[in-house]
Amino acid sequence: MSLNSDARSWKSKYLWKPRLRLKPNRRKFLKAGLGLAAAGACLTGMSPAPTDQALGSLPSDGPLSIVSKINPITRYVHVSYKVPADSPSETIVRCEVRQSNSEVWRPASVWPYMSETALNLVQKQEWENGILRGSVVERRAAGLRRTVVWNPFRLVTGIASVDFRITLLDGERAIAQDTMPISLDNSDVVILHDWSKVMQRQLVSENPQPGSAVWWLKTGQAGDYAPTEGTSLEVKEKGIELPQLTYPLDLKGYYAIFVVLPAKLGCIELRLSGDERSQMFSGESVGNGCYLEINSLPAFVRAGHESFWRWADMTRQHLVIEQPYKTVSLYEESFRAHLDSVRLVPLTPELVAQLNKTWSAEGQKRTVIGYYEPGSWAFQEKVESNLDHWKPLLAFAEARFSVVDINLGRGGSVLNYESRVDSQLLGAVHGDPSHGKVPHSSAAALMQEYTNTFATELKYARQLGMKPAANFGATSCYVGSDLESNFSKEHPEWRSGDELRYDVPEVRRFMSALFEEALQIGAERLSLDWCRYPETLKSKGPVTEFMRELRRLADRYGNLRGVHIDILARFPARGVPSWQYMDYRTWVREQLVDFLCPSNIQGRHLNFDLSEYLAATKGTKTRLLPNVTAHIWGLSMPGMFWERVLKCYEEGCEGAYVYQADCPTLGSPEGIRYLSLCCSEAALKRWRAREQAEQGKYSKNIYLSLPPRGGQYQPWGRLRVWIEGFSPGLVELFVDDKKINRYTAPPYVLTSEERSEDKAIQPGKRILTVRAEDGSGWLEKEFKVYFGSSN
Repeated sequence: MSLNSDARSWKSKYLWKPRLRLKPNRRKFLKAGLGLAAAGACLTGMSPAPTDQALGSLPSDGPLSIVSKINPITRYVHVSYKVPADSPSETIVRCEVRQSNSEVWRPASVWPYMSETALNLVQKQEWENGILRGSVVERRAAGLRRTVVWNPFRLVTGIASVDFRITLLDGERAIAQDTMPISLDNSDVVILHDWSKVMQRQLVSENPQPGSAVWWLKTGQAGDYAPTEGTSLEVKEKGIELPQLTYPLDLKGYYAIFVVLPAKLGCIELRLSGDERSQMFSGESVGNGCYLEINSLPAFVRAGHESFWRWADMTRQHLVIEQPYKTVSLYEESFRAHLDSVRLVPLTPELVAQLNKTWSAEGQKRTVIGYYEPGSWAFQEKVESNLDHWKPLLAFAEARFSVVDINLGRGGSVLNYESRVDSQLLGAVHGDPSHGKVPHSSAAALMQEYTNTFATELKYARQLGMKPAANFGATSCYVGSDLESNFSKEHPEWRSGDELRYDVPEVRRFMSALFEEALQIGAERLSLDWCRYPETLKSKGPVTEFMRELRRLADRYGNLRGVHIDILARFPARGVPSWQYMDYRTWVREQLVDFLCPSNIQGRHLNFDLSEYLAATKGTKTRLLPNVTAHIWGLSMPGMFWERVLKCYEEGCEGAYVYQADCPTLGSPEGIRYLSLCCSEAALKRWRAREQAEQGKYSKNIYLSLPPRGGQYQPWGRLRVWIEGFSPGLVELFVDDKKINRYTAPPYVLTSEERSEDKAIQPGKRILTVRAEDGSGWLEKEFKVYFGSSN
């Protein structure tokens, strides 16, 4: 095949090309680094850098001087090449592979070398061009050495010799080409994809009969979105609860484990036979993947995406496959349990030590509090025994939370613990709309019928080395729904709309009774969440008066026990609705609270100013733990999220409060790892230093935070920009050619954090243009984005 053969037909058929324009430098600003761009991508994520132990090759003698290295943990091949100095501002990089005994070239499944943050944010067309078609775009790379990461397991396994060819194109014109032979020996890698080999073979069928509790072994699938070997394990029929399956293994020593799901909406739970809990894997999860937010849709389901699960001693372990309970009844026909393949890579003791060091949280431990909603968790789980409460709390312990803030309910709503003060959740309830339907579940009620939720979780949290707190949201009555409590129904005059009125003494006495009940059950820490919800507050007085009443209650029980009972208050930070009614300075001065947690609400104000809260707590016993939201509308993980946590520490905060920590903790293995480093300022600084060093190696690109629901950016959230591969001077954001923002440093937010900007962008499809100053030129990228309505 000649250098220019079929370039036109290949490009028109496969290549998506974002518009990029270069403009002369108008003003030069030099900014040092982008902060934490990457987390564990360097060793274990989808975009890992080869380590010193990687097997490498000598540069080819061709025009691109190709060099390849193999990462010993992932076994991905990193292929680097020199971009000619006269290359255009946008260079198309086509990667192809053929086995040495073949004349047939096939697209290599590749992605540019990027941080894990960028990989989590990469858009569908860019990802699929690389993973399915072997095509990536390098921007402003003339004279630089660039790298693609190749996943060989989508093409070859075991021992193989291949030729890897890179062709650089300027539009439709090929400008350079080079080929390198690569030898692979993955004979020690174990790949599980033939699910007919499970122990319970009678429970797997290629044609399950209607109504049978049998897994579907779906074979013979082909095409871009087919499973890697054309075979997947799936649930064929909705509403059928299936038994667990066991894949027998006879391995010894440590292995790195990777999981692939089919490229469609679905999930699976996996555990090793020696584990105490299962791990959820979902096409919805990319770091901030929210296990609890059942009405969220992923930006896209990633074809060929491998999740790095864990490294584990596989001696005498089997793989256990479970159908997530939520797929039995909560989701529509297109959302099923399914599994493509599992890959296990043997690890030497040195590699195990390297992984342990990479994810260690050395140094002084910060206080990190994780918020947990058992009621939301149980909505999608089958909780029939107190022992079931161990599993989610074990995940919190793995994420290294020092305190778990256990939500027991909100004032005026049915309660999620063994209460006798107000009504428990004992009936079926409706959830938020999911895929056009409203899910209905009795699972949370079963938890109340069969277990003592709070007493059990107090016990297990302590056994796992965490400090539990009893959390109540200030109010949300859910008037007229199956979540409204008896107190709200019987006293409508004591609420305004959907919220209780704290100016009413009876309301404050009622809320005090809830906290006292938690103390009677055994709580040693109390947590009040004013962010759920502050709409009915009209003055500071009732808020501060209740804080005084709560302090007197805590002190009374503390004196009886001979201990001090901590009180935590999460409240709206400056600019957040009702922030002006939060007299936190008085709370601190009168020692009403031990932990002060200023916070955003929803997806705004995620980087609020800390200075006034630091000033208020300086020299006092009150500890400042700003909220850093881990919900789907929070800062993208790991980079944006870690940057915010590290900023809190560097400015003087003693810890952090992670609201909706259950989303990543119970949603994905990546989420647990990301959160596990938040307790260590030293670990976060280590990652920042490494990421600053890697910026010149990453591909230059611009990424957007993912829309949290249905592919649309909502008024209650904000679109955020992530830039890497260079340190930009100016960054400008345009919507439909109208300049909206101009920044000289991150964070880069479309419009602003202020609630008044909710309607600044008209709903519908818009063209967002982001341009970033790169030395003497500009990198500019266009995106088609959709904005939702505030109605």
